[in-house]
Amino acid sequence: MQHYYFHLHNRIGFVPDREGKPCPDLDEAREQAVRDIRSIISEEAKEGVIDLNGRIDIAGGDGNVLGVVQFAQAVELRTVPGSA
Repeated sequence: MQHYYFHLHNRIGFVPDREGKPCPDLDEAREQAVRDIRSIISEEAKEGVIDLNGRIDIAGGDGNVLGVVQFAQAVELRTVPGSA
């Protein structure tokens, strides 16, 4: 199992992941990033503000970025047609 690091970039700034998480492959690491983003967004929603401008960089053990997941990619926004 590979070890991946999930570095957060959001309105607070850059938050490096110093511990990382084991994942069987990059696809699972992407799914983990999506789960992490959704958790962050759910906490923001409790405060009444959702900022979809952030991202998580997925890095390997050597520090190279292997993938990026934008906050906006982790959710589907729906609105009610005709509502104000």
